[in-house]
Amino acid sequence: MNQLEAILKGMVQPFLEPETYSNLLTKLVIVLIYVVVAFIVIRILNKVIEQFFKVNSKTAKSSKYKSSNRAKRSKTLIALVQNVVGYIVWFITLTTVLSKFGISVESILAGAGVVGLAIGFGAQTLVKDVIAGFFIIFENTFDIGDYVGIKNNSAPIAEGTIQSIGLRSTRILSMTGELCTIPNGTMSEVTNFSVTNGVAIIDIPISINEDLDSVEQKMETFLKVIPERYELFTAVPEVWGVNEINSYQATMRIAGETLPGEHFTGARILRRELKAFLDEEGIETPTPALVQMYQQSTDQ
Repeated sequence: MNQLEAILKGMVQPFLEPETYSNLLTKLVIVLIYVVVAFIVIRILNKVIEQFFKVNSKTAKSSKYKSSNRAKRSKTLIALVQNVVGYIVWFITLTTVLSKFGISVESILAGAGVVGLAIGFGAQTLVKDVIAGFFIIFENTFDIGDYVGIKNNSAPIAEGTIQSIGLRSTRILSMTGELCTIPNGTMSEVTNFSVTNGVAIIDIPISINEDLDSVEQKMETFLKVIPERYELFTAVPEVWGVNEINSYQATMRIAGETLPGEHFTGARILRRELKAFLDEEGIETPTPALVQMYQQSTDQ
């Protein structure tokens, strides 16, 4: 019984001494100082990293498109480096705080290695995602702002603009506004529409009664002004010729090279401009054969 009382007294006694609370308060103040310093250091390092990549991006002389690509790449690397630096600073802060409380950091790291090995076997998907994230970033598969299409074993997953790239997952904003978060390890096929110049291809139906050679020449003359009006076209659109023909129409195919990722916009511009051109030139658009027969019968 006396032994039990001695044990309980030994446990309670430290809480009755003022020095215990004084030491605890001192340690808490030190921890608070370390946390505040860590926040300040991270903010300063983030600013330095951001300015470093911005300066490198501005000093390189290049075309407008290459400058845009460099800006997107810089934005991707800024986010990655800032995240890594943040992890490192907080890890150093945590180990320092633990050492102030008399906790052996070396033993924790040794135990963490064994535990991490055991967890690794049960978290293979997470490890796969992280490794895939490293390859995506360092192989420059895509950058923030790129328009991409993602597939998994030939099955489409998502298509849209890259919003953020992390080591575990990537966020993609679709054209209709949905934000998709995709684990990096599930991306077996990636189509990046923002790397090379695109081609806007459209088909314009022309009445079979028109002189196709004359129409083609007029189109070629008109298309020369398109790059002057719209910067997204990198060259004069070309008339590839008659792509299809039937009893009442001939389909003319036009193609225009555009900046990366702008082929959809370029196609819409070409349709609108060529519609106005056909109306202005009085070039007849096709009427289906059944409609023509009906009109002839009503006229009679």
